[in-house]
Amino acid sequence: MEEKIKKFKNKFKFEYLDYLFKRFLNLSIFLKLGIIVGICVVISFSLFVYFYLKVQQHFILFHHSGKEFMVYKKIFFIIAFIIISSLILGAISFYYLVKKPLNEILSKIEVNLEKLIYRKYETEGGFKIKYYPKDELGRVVEKVNTLFEDMKELQKFRLAIEADDTVQEIYERLGFYLKKLSFKEFIIYQVSNSLNTMEVVYKSDKNLEYNSEKIFNADKCRAKRTGKIVTDLEIPNICKSFTYLNKKHHYCIPMISGNKILAIIQLILPFSEEVNLREFKKKLTLAQVYIENAAPVIDSKRYQEALKEQTFRDPLTKLYNRRFFESIIDNLTAQILRRGTVLGVLMADLDYFKSVNDKYGHDVGDLVLKQTATILSKSVRKSDLVVRFGGEEFLILLVDIRPGEAEKIAEKLRARIEAHQFKINGEFIRKTISIGVAEFPVDGKAIWEVIKYADVALYKAKELGRNKVVRFKPEFWTEEEY
Repeated sequence: MEEKIKKFKNKFKFEYLDYLFKRFLNLSIFLKLGIIVGICVVISFSLFVYFYLKVQQHFILFHHSGKEFMVYKKIFFIIAFIIISSLILGAISFYYLVKKPLNEILSKIEVNLEKLIYRKYETEGGFKIKYYPKDELGRVVEKVNTLFEDMKELQKFRLAIEADDTVQEIYERLGFYLKKLSFKEFIIYQVSNSLNTMEVVYKSDKNLEYNSEKIFNADKCRAKRTGKIVTDLEIPNICKSFTYLNKKHHYCIPMISGNKILAIIQLILPFSEEVNLREFKKKLTLAQVYIENAAPVIDSKRYQEALKEQTFRDPLTKLYNRRFFESIIDNLTAQILRRGTVLGVLMADLDYFKSVNDKYGHDVGDLVLKQTATILSKSVRKSDLVVRFGGEEFLILLVDIRPGEAEKIAEKLRARIEAHQFKINGEFIRKTISIGVAEFPVDGKAIWEVIKYADVALYKAKELGRNKVVRFKPEFWTEEEY
């Protein structure tokens, strides 16, 4: 029983001491230092008293003179005064050289964190913490100032890209910030996961060599395929497709959102003997933070653009629809007038299309429409616009052409449709197309007026036997008012 009580007492003592020690560790650092200094003072004072009494006892036992005792007494008090003065001076020095500036630094850090949280970037005083000595605290302050500046720039970057209208604007902004981090050469490849393709959307220098063609099998890119950083700094010649193979280094970072690879950022570096790896890795860490912050915003913008694209595209032919045309036509005509050029307006309609549906069915009719859309799109420039206007009717806008050029282009389109063999269920059929032509602002000052003129010319082509191109003439228009 006594042994159990003894064990309990020992256990209680240990747990109590452990509790006190943990409480001590959780105290303020200054309070802990104060307690330690206080203990040192008590120990010093106790030792002083102890030796003082010992000396006094020694003098009494060995009958030393009182004068000699007073000399030793003065020495002890001088030592005591020096010890106490040193402790007081040390405490004052510690307060003014460490505690006070550290409290000010901590207070400023709290204020700066609040500014970052509430995005108060332009408030008085800014983010910089002022501390002039270049001691340990000075170095800490310098690091903290750098950290806050980086955080501020990152917050500004995030706010800016959230307000950007297009994905391309975000890529350009990311490029700007990468340049600020002193990355001189880099290329951003956008990845299309649905098509498994990659294409360049941004490069840091217009003279930078790169593969301008779309990469039709994105899995050939190791960074895209693995979702990991790929660099020849670690494994030489790891990427055989690198443009500057054996001339420069590359560091390819995948931009990931969820489980999707959105883009590959390829940093291009001088050859090994010129690369300061330590400095590069410092910049690289911050660059990766920018890339990680851009990823979800780009993913969201791409999704929004895809939804918008769906609303502006005809689901069958993948051509732009009338809704898209109406959304851009005013801006387009304003540009034409400002540049002093001509907008060709072609209204095209497949001849006897109803007979295809009646004879072969609507599935075959859809195939004919899709193939017609492909021919028309491939027969004009990328700057031109082909719109499915309704049913088997197509509107083609020829941007920045010369007066009279629209009719020649329309004839080329008509001839290509006539020459094309539509493959239907193992057999080939031929179709023709009629096209009405008008030009803005040659034929009219209002675009919808010119579109109506092209439509009138189309009906004239139908009247003349179809498979024809007819240029609008004022005599075709019999109405007194538009």
